[in-house]
Amino acid sequence: MSAWTTILASWRTGGLPFPKWLLNLGTAANGDGPYVDGVALVDAGGNQLGVAGNPLAVAGAGSAGRDYSANAPALPNVGANFGAGGPYAGYALIASVPANASRIGLDVENLSGAPIAIVLDDGTAANGSAPANASVFALAGGAGVGAQGGSWVSQSEKGRVQVYAPAATAQVMVRQN
Repeated sequence: MSAWTTILASWRTGGLPFPKWLLNLGTAANGDGPYVDGVALVDAGGNQLGVAGNPLAVAGAGSAGRDYSANAPALPNVGANFGAGGPYAGYALIASVPANASRIGLDVENLSGAPIAIVLDDGTAANGSAPANASVFALAGGAGVGAQGGSWVSQSEKGRVQVYAPAATAQVMVRQN
């Protein structure tokens, strides 16, 4: 059984209370410690803020985004490969991450020797339909297969993410938290 010490700190400015951080410090039953067991953000009433499983994530942060691109290329339907024309001609869909309103992080790493294309959309279009509110951007390839190329990290994107490459065997790491 761990012994717990709870520290609650509060900051005020202009008489208005800000949320408070609750930090749990623990000592293991074998005497090892102390260590940080948990951190939570609580409101003035002591209610934990955030989402289940991740007390530091604030629900509602981020969105599927809005596209304001200029001169964007023609995009394939959801789940389809790029067509024969344009800058991504013949690129194959190699990874797809569905829209997820509770996503707290997304990381795409290009480990291939060629550029890849990332298509973001709001996730409302069905497979085989034109993506709604979509944007596209490229990530540079590495010096060779397995070498680090371009990367993209987001802590706010909640929409669908599709990854395209010039070869279906391209190495790409995609991770969602």
